[in-house]
Amino acid sequence: MSSATLRDYFPIFSQTQNKNWVYLDSAATSQKLKSVIDVTQDYYQERAVNVHRSSHQVAASVTAEFEAARTKVQQFIGAKSQNEIVWTKGATESINLVASGLAQSHFKTGDEIVISALEHHANIVPWQQLAQKLQLQLKVIPVDKSGVLKLSEALAQITKKTALVAVGHVSNALGNINPIAAIIEKAKSCGALTLIDGTQAVSHLAVDVQQLDCDFYLFSGHKMFGPTGIGVLYGKFALLEQLPPYQLGGEMIKKVSFSQTTFQPPPLKFEAGTPNIAGVLALSAAVEFIQQHRRSIQKVELELYQQLHSALQAIPEITLWGEKQNSISVQSFTVKNVNQYDLAVLLDKRHVAIRVGHHCAMPLMETLGIEGTVRVSIGPYNTSQEIQLFIAALTESIAVLKAPDKTQQVSMAEGDEVSAEPHSLPLANSIKQAKSWDQTYRLLMLAGKKLVRLENQLKTPDTEVQGCESQVWVSCEFERNQLILSGDSPSKIVRGLLAVLFEVLATKTPQQVLSFDLAAYLEQLSLGRHLSQSRGNGLTAVVNKITQNCADYCENQEC
Repeated sequence: MSSATLRDYFPIFSQTQNKNWVYLDSAATSQKLKSVIDVTQDYYQERAVNVHRSSHQVAASVTAEFEAARTKVQQFIGAKSQNEIVWTKGATESINLVASGLAQSHFKTGDEIVISALEHHANIVPWQQLAQKLQLQLKVIPVDKSGVLKLSEALAQITKKTALVAVGHVSNALGNINPIAAIIEKAKSCGALTLIDGTQAVSHLAVDVQQLDCDFYLFSGHKMFGPTGIGVLYGKFALLEQLPPYQLGGEMIKKVSFSQTTFQPPPLKFEAGTPNIAGVLALSAAVEFIQQHRRSIQKVELELYQQLHSALQAIPEITLWGEKQNSISVQSFTVKNVNQYDLAVLLDKRHVAIRVGHHCAMPLMETLGIEGTVRVSIGPYNTSQEIQLFIAALTESIAVLKAPDKTQQVSMAEGDEVSAEPHSLPLANSIKQAKSWDQTYRLLMLAGKKLVRLENQLKTPDTEVQGCESQVWVSCEFERNQLILSGDSPSKIVRGLLAVLFEVLATKTPQQVLSFDLAAYLEQLSLGRHLSQSRGNGLTAVVNKITQNCADYCENQEC
């Protein structure tokens, strides 16, 4: 089956507004199958009933499908029984469910929990907090300089003191396929439990939990062409029986009196309240699609990944991270002397959707000594032409960002009138006259050269602005009721935005700053439509920090 044929199963790409959209962010969330959308709509439109509790015919029919979905997932991952499949909100809740249950009886002081340096925050923070609370030791399997897990050191980390090993099947940030079979085998020999985060694996790899012999395995529906808000926790039945309930309420109860309550056996013991019925039914449709088309999916993704990898290797400024061969269709990279957030903005304006940042793996990025990466993640709906379009857009964007003096000089066409308002704000005035998004961003990067930049020793937690898409530092000082601003960011575009913002605020008194309307000002400059929500929120955070400083100054000076 060709990629174009697989693409036909995903209706988003047939929408007129998405004809030129190159979606390369499937590791964040995959696009949705028509069958998934149809099942969801059918449930809410034709038979919105509850499961298990109602006695009428429609409810009985939906309940049967709901439990059939559990059986389908059981077969999908090779579990022994459908009673080992627990519905959750997603992978994050699945991990927290296990952590909460094990915390009550499994660990003793001095036990060790082993995770890897590659883990998503969701597979770090619950174990970190649990270790601190119960006085356990959290050990981290190291990675090499490219971000590849060191198997020999992983096996050495697992000892008789290890109570739990929690690792990802596939790295969310880099796409590496980890050697989980060897890790599970070593953990078993030491009597440790194993939890495997399969969120990035199940849509790309065939999984057999009995063959792996892991104790827990989990994943989310939205990364396997299914809906958001639904996930799966697999656990060996004997272990699920031992775990206490995660939440208490209806459905998970066997019998209640005012003096005592008894609970249902797994999996219902962990499914308090009305479940995400539409999500379960739609997830079943996604599982069916993957099972039916697995070979085609793997073939298409491998071919596109090889094309992508070869093209990226040919760009000299690029450093590739992670394993190059033993990987799913995900590639992370950095570009020398190019800020990743700037690159994402320029690619977005060229209709290319990728992901930049730490990918919820901040400890990994710190280990590698980088702020983050550009992550390209391929789905079976992508095409060879889209990879070519991405590489062309990437090359063009790198050229713009690496040679600003040559590419960012913008002159007005003869006869263009420059507005005299605001005549005292040259940076804002130039931005206001921009004729296109391309010119706007070129002018912003040029404006960034005018920013009064904060000295490195002053870039502290006190001057760092939280809530920004990229790192931003801002310092506010006051002299004779005059606001003096300096700031910095690794992003050229953000530096330009700071320069434009500082330009208007520096003309105001601290009292006037308190009533400054950022949204109105951005609208006046026609900048609002060019900013992503996260970048706009980041500017709001900058203004809030400056406003708070002005408020404190006015309170102290009684102005």
